[in-house]
Order: sequence, then structure tokens, then C-alpha cells
Amino acid sequence: MHVLVIALLVVGALAIFMEMLMPGWDSYIGVVVGVIAFAGAVGIAIVALDGAIFFVSAVLAMIALCGYGLFMFIKKRQHHGGMILTDVDDAPQVDFSSFLGKEGKAVTLLRPVGDVDFNGVRMQASSDGMFIEKGTKVRVMEAQANRIVVAAIEGN
Repeated sequence: MHVLVIALLVVGALAIFMEMLMPGWDSYIGVVVGVIAFAGAVGIAIVALDGAIFFVSAVLAMIALCGYGLFMFIKKRQHHGGMILTDVDDAPQVDFSSFLGKEGKAVTLLRPVGDVDFNGVRMQASSDGMFIEKGTKVRVMEAQANRIVVAAIEGN
């Protein structure tokens, strides 16, 4: 019986540890298997084992092992950046102010975003809210960081 209790504790600890390493695999099956295995070990130990000290020491050892694994897992994730996005402003900022007032030609339909050709330089631009047909001449009305807003030139 001692072997069965230890085996259930080990299976439970491994299942929970695997859930920590690969969260979400098969809808938390690691936690469910771990809890069932621990509950089975407790049930068997209470019914069949006379040595409660053995059982308590085994459970404490498994809890310590899981705690250590969790500590190392969290420490490793924090050291290497982890899965949490901490810096969202790492995209390069392009200054489009030099395009302000320039005229170009819509290469694609702007509805409201599309491509515009400015003397051989193809850029993505958005219209001022209106659909602009392909081939329409446009003028840059607004040039902000990473965004160009164009309007159709009247009289096309």
C-alpha cells in the first residue's frame, strides 16, 4: 500500500507540474489528475495505512517539491522576460511630417485604408473617412507618427 500511495503522490505532483509548464493543455487536465491522485493517496492512507507520520511526511515532501518547481518556474520566466508583455512602445516611430501637403495617386481603393504612390514611394494611407477610388489624385492632409491621412483632390 505504501507504494500505491507514493505512486499516486508522484503522479499528482507530476500532473500539476506539467500543468505549470504547459498551461491549458487539454483543459486543465493536469490539475484535475493531480487533485484526484492526491485525493486517492489521502483516502488510501487514511483507510489502509496505520503510519500517519509516513503519509504526512510524503505529502509534505510532495508539496515542497511542487513549491520548489513553481518557484524555479516563476524565477526562470521572470529572468527571461516571460510571457507577460512589459514594454509596448518598442515599435519604431517613423516621422511622416515630410509628407504633409504632398500629392500622390491612389494605387488601391482607399476604404478608408489603402496604398498611395508619392512619386515612386508607395505608402499605406487612410482617407479622411471617404472612399477614394483607385487612380484618384490625393493630398496628404495629416501626417502623424506611423499614420498618413489623405483626401481626394477636387477636380480629378
